[in-house]
Amino acid sequence: MANLKRKLEIYEQIFQTFGPGVSTCQISQIAALLHVTERHVQTILKKLVSVGWIQWEASSGRSKKAILTCQVEPIDACYESARGLADEGNLDQLLSILSFGGRDAGREFQSYLNDASQSARRIAYMPFHRELEELKPHKVKRRTERFLVTQICQCLTSVEKGSVVGDLAYHWVSNDSATRWQFQIRRGVRFHDGSILTAQDVAHCLNRLIKHTYWHSTYNHIIEVNAFSDEQLEIKLNQPDWHLPRLLSRAESSIFKMTSTTTRLIGSGAFSLAVFSSKMLRLSRNAYYSRETSILDWVELWVYPEWAQSKACAQNQICLQVPDTTVTSQSDKSAFFLMIQNPHKSMMKRHITFEDTAECKKLFSSISTDNDQGISVDYGDYSQSEQVSICSVIEENDSFSAWLSFLLQYPFENHELDVGILEALDSSLTSIRNERDFNQATDLLTALFSWLSEQNVVKELKHEPFVLALSEQINGANVNGYGWSELNKIWISLD
Repeated sequence: MANLKRKLEIYEQIFQTFGPGVSTCQISQIAALLHVTERHVQTILKKLVSVGWIQWEASSGRSKKAILTCQVEPIDACYESARGLADEGNLDQLLSILSFGGRDAGREFQSYLNDASQSARRIAYMPFHRELEELKPHKVKRRTERFLVTQICQCLTSVEKGSVVGDLAYHWVSNDSATRWQFQIRRGVRFHDGSILTAQDVAHCLNRLIKHTYWHSTYNHIIEVNAFSDEQLEIKLNQPDWHLPRLLSRAESSIFKMTSTTTRLIGSGAFSLAVFSSKMLRLSRNAYYSRETSILDWVELWVYPEWAQSKACAQNQICLQVPDTTVTSQSDKSAFFLMIQNPHKSMMKRHITFEDTAECKKLFSSISTDNDQGISVDYGDYSQSEQVSICSVIEENDSFSAWLSFLLQYPFENHELDVGILEALDSSLTSIRNERDFNQATDLLTALFSWLSEQNVVKELKHEPFVLALSEQINGANVNGYGWSELNKIWISLD
């Protein structure tokens, strides 16, 4: 632990996992995190306690959890050490410790020179009602986790005000049959660890996505993704899809760094994942971001489980303190709750699957009888759907691709629908992808949903727009289809 830079890196690993403030953990957890022995962990903890970065209250017994308190931000611990080196005029060692954790020493030196107190940092808070699931783009299904992925990662494209625009890609073109698409990737885009993002990284992510069990039915028309150079990518399809660029703007299509050395999500988006503990998540401004850099320094999501009792699914909050005086803003997109069934099967006792959200549980209670059996399933899990299913569709940032993806993904065949209905559904989905004109494709998608409703296969039970409560001093927020706002657009009024 004599190496100050290494000490800072170890402390940051602990801080990123357990977060600021008080946590409970075991010696074995820290040993696994740092890839050292439990005996060596004891030495590390003593050193961190001695410099005042942590408090550690051990408990007797091998399986007992100790109390860990992280008392200082890693960057503040660095700056505190840097001041002594600066006073000594030791610039070489100063730059060395400022580069801890792979940081750019030059950038951090400028930040150090301009350092102010924490109260001057521009921080927004997102109170939340449950612990977050692990942020893995191909696995996350819940709305807020998918939103957070979009803040950390970029896709090839994005949808803004209904139009497809470039994100990692700045140009794309297809052949005459829309079965081969070429994308030009921006040069010089960096992952949060400073490494360069290339077309090969995009190909690796998308090729893994199309093989993923959950997303396979949405992306199974993609044969392969190939990188011809660091900046050129080709996607081959087995059927036409004029709306592939729109599909590739979705959260599961996010591009992230695949590495075996860390489980933490590393993207190239407006924010990097700085802390992910059981009680809070911190996003830090990405100075390398290739598009509009955030004005906020940090955004923190804090978990308040008791808030679940009063919080509606469609309501979120971004504030400067908790509690805070807020104003509300409403999205033009909604959460839709559907019931899917076989209309020609009458059953005295129905098996009704419903997603494990408060809204779906309430809807099950409202439509079920004493004879019905309810089965709660994970959000977005359609695999157990057989007789009757209650599920939801979140429009996210593009209603078209959200509904198209849902209809491609949902296992309607599990309901033993008539062959004619299944064939008509499949034919309609193919026609939608074959339709080059987006407005006409949208009309076809709307007509398909209306037809499924007329057949009494799909019934809309409820829909509600998202509402976001914002501190009065927060500006620039627009409620998106996740029920949040793009965090790099937000700024704080100092009035």
